[in-house]
Amino acid sequence: MNAFLADDRAELALADASREVRCSSEFEAARMVLGFVRPKSRLTLRRTVADAGVLEFGPLESAAQILGMDPGELSADPMLFQDRNDRCLAGWSLTERIARRVAQRRADETLPKVDRKQRAIEDERSQYSWSSWRRDDRKLDADAAMLRTVREWCGEEKAERYEEMVALREEVTRLGKLVERALEELRRLGHGVIASTIECDLGVRIFSLDPEVRL
Repeated sequence: MNAFLADDRAELALADASREVRCSSEFEAARMVLGFVRPKSRLTLRRTVADAGVLEFGPLESAAQILGMDPGELSADPMLFQDRNDRCLAGWSLTERIARRVAQRRADETLPKVDRKQRAIEDERSQYSWSSWRRDDRKLDADAAMLRTVREWCGEEKAERYEEMVALREEVTRLGKLVERALEELRRLGHGVIASTIECDLGVRIFSLDPEVRL
């Protein structure tokens, strides 16, 4: 009975220290980042008014391995509690530290999803004014703040490298379209051999062009 009461008190103390984070950009960022951890059943980020921000996971050793963290580092944190059944509970300050570490380790997986969500927000904001009554600007602002937090957690260097890669990819796509237009024009003017030679030199696949412009 004493062990049960001790577990209950420790859990309540963690909940008291964590619940105010609910609905913050940091909390939503942690939800997104921790959602990338597999298997999902091993981690549960609590979301209710009573205990939001508390992270629940299984035995310390196996959880640390999944998270890519040292078990000693986790157990030394005062916001970690391990109950009589080896279930671990982390208060918000530790939950946030875990989420930051996961974001850094999984930045290559996380940043593309952040980018897609950011583009979706921008697309929704750019809708015609006549449909703005259906748009929840406060939610869009909250989502944008959450994405900024996730990007920050991934690390400035990795975020900048990803943005450079995206910019390079967009430039390659732009140049590719220019090449296709140039090849179309060459064929239209009767210079099909030159167009085919350029395709071979650049590695442009003929079947990527519109069938109507092939000779």
